[in-house]
This record gives sequence, structure tokens and C-alpha cells, in this order.
Amino acid sequence: MLVAVAEIEEVLDRFGDATVTIGTAIGLLGGDAGPGDQDRDLLLVWCQAQERRAGLDRLAGDFAAAAARLSRVLDVASAAFGKASGAVVSAANALGVVHKYAGDFAAAQAAYARAVAAADGMGLAAGPLIRAGLLHNLGGLAHSRGDPQAGIPLAEEGLALRTDALGAAHPDVARDLNALGALYHLAGRYDDAGRAYRRALAVFEDCYGPDHFETAQACANLAVWHADRGQFAAAEAVGRRALAILEVLLGPGDAEVGLTALNLAMAVAGQGRTAEAAALAGRAATILAARLPAGHPHLDAARQALDHLRTTL
Repeated sequence: MLVAVAEIEEVLDRFGDATVTIGTAIGLLGGDAGPGDQDRDLLLVWCQAQERRAGLDRLAGDFAAAAARLSRVLDVASAAFGKASGAVVSAANALGVVHKYAGDFAAAQAAYARAVAAADGMGLAAGPLIRAGLLHNLGGLAHSRGDPQAGIPLAEEGLALRTDALGAAHPDVARDLNALGALYHLAGRYDDAGRAYRRALAVFEDCYGPDHFETAQACANLAVWHADRGQFAAAEAVGRRALAILEVLLGPGDAEVGLTALNLAMAVAGQGRTAEAAALAGRAATILAARLPAGHPHLDAARQALDHLRTTL
């Protein structure tokens, strides 16, 4: 029950509450040592609890802790349930997400490959929603690598599977749309990207309301989309909306806040307000330097943008 409550709290953007709840659940299950292999049902719940805690670690920017936790889960799940099991698929998939956010794309690819192999080994037991989740993340990794042509067919297939299973108005479908929109955007298919982003935003607002994390993510994507089309005033408006939501939910020093501030700086610069844009880019660079590993592409982009803006002052 506590694992389920933590999931609900996370969906409601109550990340601090979710961290406390999942910590209590892990404690009841024997802590990080786990309940032992004598009770497979409890062991499975322990794996789920650890995976949720790792997701919260990732949101907090502690990628090393998240990766270590999930690696431990993978070892336990493989020994207890076999390499071709739902527990291994889920943990390997989550580990791939952590590595992607940390900027280690090779490690992310290896983790996703392990998840795919486990799902293939499960056969029909790996239903369409498991496949959709893997396709979503593989498409996201292709986006991070700057390869939209590889990612678009994966994301489109995942979206179709999820829509068939859950319906077009489900928030998981909106997450697929948001990710697919980003791939279309990177490929220069701006009309397709705009439609995907707007459909995702409408579903998130309907399901979660105007001030939810997922709503902010869709707004952030729309802000970049407007800026890339030269619509800087529209980009600023929706970008400020995203930034305000994320600052409340995640705190002013979160990496997502830094990235959103960086994109907002570009929208402001496009309107000729260079000093204001440089201040935003400087804030973004400071946040990202504190939260991301050296050499991360977002950190490099922030420093380059700041250097460029300073030369034009």
C-alpha cells in the first residue's frame, strides 16, 4: 500500500512526501538489504519500491545514487526471477532513463538493450504496454543523440500501442505525444511537432490541471518550438509559465529549472533584451553546473549561450 501511495504522491507532484513514503516502505521490507529470497512476493514489492525511490533520486539530480540502487535491483531480480522477467525489464528500463538524463548515452543504450532482451525472452507475457514503454525510451535516447530519423519510427510505434491499449485521452499517451513531438521538432517537421505538443498539453491539463509537472514539460517544449519558428513573444509567454510551475514543484535549483531558464533566455534574446537574456543564461549555467556531471550537453549548451550573449552586450 505504501508503494502505491508513493506513486500517487509522485503523480500529484508531492515529491517530498513520496520520498518519505517510499522510504518507510523500504524500511518495512528490510531496508536496502531486502526481505531475503524466501518470500518472492515481498521481494518483488521490494524491487518496485527501490525502483520508485531511484526515480525520485533521479528527479532530485542524484544520478549516481539512482544508478547504484537500480543496479542492485537488477542483480536481485535476475537471481530471484530470471533474466527474462518483468522485474528485470522494469529495472533495466529505469536504469536506462537514469543514464540518459546523466548524459551517458552508451550506458543508457546498454541498459535498454538488457530490458529489450528480457522482454523478448518473456514472449507474449511482455504485453503491449511493456513494449510501448521500451519504445518510448528508445525513441527518447535517439532524440538525445540527435538522431530523429532513428527515433521517430520507434516513438510512433509506441504511441500506437499505448493509444490502442489506453485510449487517446490517457496521460501516458500524452507523454508519448510529447516525446514524439520532440523528435519531429528535431527533424524539422514543425507542423507535426506543434500538433503533437498541443495534443499532449491538452491531455495533461485535462487530467492533471494547469500547474502539474507534465503540463510544465509540454509548455517547455512548446516554448522551444515557438522560438525556433521566430515567435519569440509566444515562446517567452509559455516558457515563463513552464518555469514558474517547475520552480514551485522542484525548487529553484533543479536541473529542469536550469534548462527551462536557458531556453527562456533564448526567447528573450530574440526580442533584443540581451542583458536580461544573459542574466537568465547565467542563472541556468550556475544551476546546471551544480546539478549535472561535467561534459553534459545541457551544461555545455548553457556555457556557450552565456558566452555568446556576453559578447553581444
